[in-house]
Amino acid sequence: MSPDRGIGVIFSDLLGEVSGLVRNEIRLAKAEFTQTVRRMLLGLVLAVVGIFVLILAVVFLLEAAAGGLMLLGLNFALSTLLVGIGALLAGGLLMWLGIGRLKIGRLSKSRTAEQLKKDAAVVGVRAA
Repeated sequence: MSPDRGIGVIFSDLLGEVSGLVRNEIRLAKAEFTQTVRRMLLGLVLAVVGIFVLILAVVFLLEAAAGGLMLLGLNFALSTLLVGIGALLAGGLLMWLGIGRLKIGRLSKSRTAEQLKKDAAVVGVRAA
């Protein structure tokens, strides 16, 4: 440290360094955020395309099942009706199971919520 530098100059330099550091951190955060958003958008696009292809595959498999029933001697209407009923039952079951897992009431019974209540009791905070 040179003796000709006063406290004001040192303080000014320090403020300049701190503001530069903050600007660099903000720039880095923006770059990381942009990269994360791009990665998420790419993942979303790939998932949507994958879902579309899977839906097409299910349609073709259901058509093949109806064709298989027709080869067994059933007519077209009965074959497609049986395949449609099977698909309806399978889809309804999957939807029922999925909705059952989405219920908000299950969140209050989680282990994490119970642990948070215990921690709050230990600290002396009343749980609502």
